[in-house]
Formats: sequence, structure tokens, C-alpha cells
Amino acid sequence: MNQETRLEQARKSYARCAEHGQKSVTEPVPGPPAGTLSSEAFVDCLLEAAFQRSTKLRHPFAIRLARGEWKKQQIQEWVRQEYQGIVYLIRRHALLAANCSDYETLWGLLTRVKVEADSDPVGGNFFALPKLWSKFGIALGLTREEVTGFRPHPLLSVLNQSRLAEARFSATLPVREFVDAMLDPLFHQIWGEALENSLHPPHDALDFFWAIASDRWGGETGRSILQAWAGTPEAQAELWRRYQAEVEQDQEWLRFTILQRILESGSEGTRASPM
Repeated sequence: MNQETRLEQARKSYARCAEHGQKSVTEPVPGPPAGTLSSEAFVDCLLEAAFQRSTKLRHPFAIRLARGEWKKQQIQEWVRQEYQGIVYLIRRHALLAANCSDYETLWGLLTRVKVEADSDPVGGNFFALPKLWSKFGIALGLTREEVTGFRPHPLLSVLNQSRLAEARFSATLPVREFVDAMLDPLFHQIWGEALENSLHPPHDALDFFWAIASDRWGGETGRSILQAWAGTPEAQAELWRRYQAEVEQDQEWLRFTILQRILESGSEGTRASPM
């Protein structure tokens, strides 16, 4: 299934949630596909299983985001709460690169950090993701200091730290890291469109979403890394098992749940003085 088809499936899934109620729980990843598959076909199967059960597709926070239901004040609070998480995620990716034992994967992950923390190495059309996130907040009426100097909710801070700890002390690169990198562009495309339609900011104020939607890393590098790992039936079975185990410890679902509660509460008691 190509990305355009999967994009339309995501739109339909969000629309069905509007008609039939939001999904509230994740579903377990099924068992691995039967038979002998090429590495490309195996990655396609893994990607489809991940898409159908993605937190970004099924969590009420993401569903409401895709439907443009969050109010401007709530999105402002999301911008404040999430800035440090974006910085921590780049740091996590740098640590994962440091754990690589082969050059190709090391180079791929360093390229990802370059894309996230600097300008587009090809076209130079976008800037670092933290800067683009600040730009989004400024377009919504926040100051740069309100975004970059905000101390997030303590539970989000714990999750940010756990991202680093997992990457720092693990000798095994997470399969989900590469799977999510291939799916993130389509979700950010939909979220950016929904925010543009509901809040009406300037189009370039949403460059954070357009940068990820342009798929500067995941679709090519992430896929090539996974396919290189999936060269034998034994390797494919192990990759699938690892992915299942990673999804069972789904911190992203918890992160979205915390953010949803903060936004629904009107951020009462969550704001702190700048760092």
C-alpha cells in the first residue's frame, strides 16, 4: 500500500470516529505473517500492522486534533507543554546513533538528527523542528520565551527523561523508531491541514507539520534500515517479536493521555515559571 492510499485510510478512520465514537484502547499487534517474504514485503506487512494500531490514529487526543476540535487556547497549551519533548526526542535520536555498530545505520540516524536539528540538507526549505514549533506558537499569539522557557507538566518531564534513559542504556535499536518514522508524515499532514482549517494561521506557521509531512527521512532511510535487518525468515520473526514487545510498553499512549487531560482541564495547575 502506498503512502497516498494510507493517507486516505487515515482520513476515513478519523471520520468514522466522529460518527461512531472515539476508540479508547490500543489493540495488540497480531502475529507475524506466514510464509517466506522478501525484506520489502515484510516491512510492508509490519508497516500496515503498525498503522492500523497506531496511537496517532486511535488515541482520542490525536482524533480530536485531526478533526480540528481543540480550541486555540488548548493548542497554545499543547505548544508550551510539547516543546521540551521535541528537544528531548532529538537528543534521543542522537543517543541511538551513538549506539549503532554498523556504519550505514549510524549514518542514517545522524542524517535524521541533522534533519531534525538543522535545515533540510537537500533543499533547505525548513529549519530545525524546535524552531518551527516555536514559530507555530508565535503565530498563535505566544512569545518565543513562553514556548522555549516553559517547564512542562511533571509527568511529561518524566516521560522525556525516560526517552533518554531508554536510548542511553539499550544496546538494541528499537524497531518502532523506524516504523513510526515512516508513518509520522501522513499523520502530520492531516493534523497540519486540520489546524489550518480550524485556527486559520498563516500557512507557513505550520511548517513544523509540513516539514515532517514532506518525509525527509523516514520513508527512505528508515525503510532501508529495516529491510537490511529483515534479510532472513529468522530475522523477520525476531523483528516482529521486538516490535510487539515495544508496542506493549506504549509510552506514546500515556503521553497523549496526559496531554489530553491537561488541555481538557484548561491547564489549571500545570503552568510553572520559565526555566
